[in-house]
Amino acid sequence: KACRPCLDQTSPDLCTFALNGKQVRFSKDVIVMPDMNHATNVCEGQVIFIGLGIHAPHLNHNDFNGIDVKGKIVMMVSGVPDNFPASERAHFNSMAMRAEVAASKGAIGAIAIVGTDVAYKTSFDGSVKGTRGIVNKNGSVSARAVATHSNSKFYAVGSASFFKSTIEKLKKGDVVGNISMTSATTYTDLLSYNVVGWIPGTDSKLKNEFVVHTAHLDHVGISTKIKGDSIYNGAHDNASGVSCLLEIAKLYKKAKMKRSVLIVLVTAEEMGLLGSSYFASNPPVDKSAIVADINTDMPTIIAPLLSIEPLGAKHSSLINEVTKAANYLKLEIQDDHIPEQVRFVRSDQYSFIREGIPALHIKYGLKTNDPAIDLRKIIEDWTAEHYHKPSDEFRESAFNFDAAVTYVRLNFLIGYQIANTATRPAWNTGDFFGQTFGGMR
Repeated sequence: KACRPCLDQTSPDLCTFALNGKQVRFSKDVIVMPDMNHATNVCEGQVIFIGLGIHAPHLNHNDFNGIDVKGKIVMMVSGVPDNFPASERAHFNSMAMRAEVAASKGAIGAIAIVGTDVAYKTSFDGSVKGTRGIVNKNGSVSARAVATHSNSKFYAVGSASFFKSTIEKLKKGDVVGNISMTSATTYTDLLSYNVVGWIPGTDSKLKNEFVVHTAHLDHVGISTKIKGDSIYNGAHDNASGVSCLLEIAKLYKKAKMKRSVLIVLVTAEEMGLLGSSYFASNPPVDKSAIVADINTDMPTIIAPLLSIEPLGAKHSSLINEVTKAANYLKLEIQDDHIPEQVRFVRSDQYSFIREGIPALHIKYGLKTNDPAIDLRKIIEDWTAEHYHKPSDEFRESAFNFDAAVTYVRLNFLIGYQIANTATRPAWNTGDFFGQTFGGMR
């Protein structure tokens, strides 16, 4: 299944940005993200400060309350309330997503003030070095890294250090002033592939429905040298996930399922979930026939697997299959121990969530068989030393293969139950993600 990514880059020498008539240093203090569908953009309008820019009435938080942003440019600051549940915290962490919400309310542009140099550098790279999106079947381009709503003329990111004196004086609803902006975007077409395997079901009716298992094929590739090595092998991230998925497929081949199963190795996850975004929005089967996605990404199989954190499962009936499989394998279910890392939206299951399809991603829990072992520290140390570095390479000492066997069995048992249960998975009543995206099926 071909996935058509594209690379969009802002051309700094063709861009201008002025606040209240005063030019702001482009690339130094503010950058405008590429426009996926227009080569040039011109925008001028009044700027309204909307705080965090989060619209979450179900959590008693609505920064748009009493503020009319139609025809305006919104300015917002980064951050998510600490009392938000882990999944919602991850979802609302995206400033581009918040800009999309503002655009849906009529805003013609958005400027996000990010609070760290690292965040600004990431946005700078996405603007000048390029942001990747997917080309849909109708020829339009979309990506979650930038706002793409039709009302929006631009999405910009500003440095907190430059705008500090401005935002310190503001409260929600205040008029900041006026912004005028011009931007230009260059576009390069790319081509990559998702690899899809189909294992047919046996039931005359349910075989036309599909349980999807995903794992991403890509890693960073050849990049900056670290200790003389520039090959980013990705042994844990995500060769281990791909290997587990191939073993899961072998188990399905020996089993009989009422529903069919799709084994999907997706491309370009590290570029922004592009392969899974394309597959979930343009599947080779009827989208409404996909009942669930079970994602396998970087299992981190470096210690005995005694507990799990099923990201996303508690939003739907999928938690039932997870609980049964975990109980069978004597695994404890725990909550996400690092919600601040927003893992729920950082891997391919989120692409299916956004298409209204219940999905989950099994991560390691922190239970150990020895109180003296601090598994959290072990994982944190491994992450600091090897995550997205050339040293994430194969060494027998870097893997616990018994844990890998348990992980494979767990994911298979979850999917196998879904494939054989007459009732398809459903969002929990009143669930935020079900209400937000569930109607898209």
